Amino acid sequence: MADKVMKYITLPSHWGREVRHKYYSQESDTLVVVFPGRNYPAELPLLHYAGKSALEYGCDLLLLEYGYQSARVDLKREEMGIIEEECGQALSAVPGYKRLLFIGKSIGSVIAGRLATDYDPSVQLDCLYLTPLPETIPYIKRTGGTVIYGGGDPLFSEEDTAGIRGLTDVSLYRIDEANHSLEVGSVNESLAVLIVVNNLVHEFFRGALGS
Repeated sequence: MADKVMKYITLPSHWGREVRHKYYSQESDTLVVVFPGRNYPAELPLLHYAGKSALEYGCDLLLLEYGYQSARVDLKREEMGIIEEECGQALSAVPGYKRLLFIGKSIGSVIAGRLATDYDPSVQLDCLYLTPLPETIPYIKRTGGTVIYGGGDPLFSEEDTAGIRGLTDVSLYRIDEANHSLEVGSVNESLAVLIVVNNLVHEFFRGALGS
């Protein structure tokens, strides 16, 4: 395996501040792209360990940063399209890959799903949706993939899963009582949930990579 090299892909953004996307290369033909949540950057536990797992599987890794995060301002609903466009620009800045694996958290699941449905069909692409939003459902139906959500998440109810439950190309996992961050009660209980989620992330990688 090649040595792991990390660099920043720096691009301008609509919010007047440059964004710095972390890009790890180990000369893989597979790129894992992490789409953070609204207030859940790639450094927080769910995405941090998903990214580390990607590197352990020998994949290259792109950790996206959103322009409004860099500018330390709030995101307006009408700016979602700008975020999608800027994430697409970041993807265009890295070399061509045979396989892409998208990992999206919350609004990141919406952005990942939108970009996945419009991506070059000659590239193999698989999606992992962490705590998706109802707006993600149309994209899940089109892309398939793995969905992990919390049974106590106020932003994604059991009714929201009705449209994807039972689809043959969707693996749906419910974490009982977990909130939108897939956390529960005490710290120790939340760490136990993190281990469960990380095992599901490993299943996603094994399935997508055929290992």
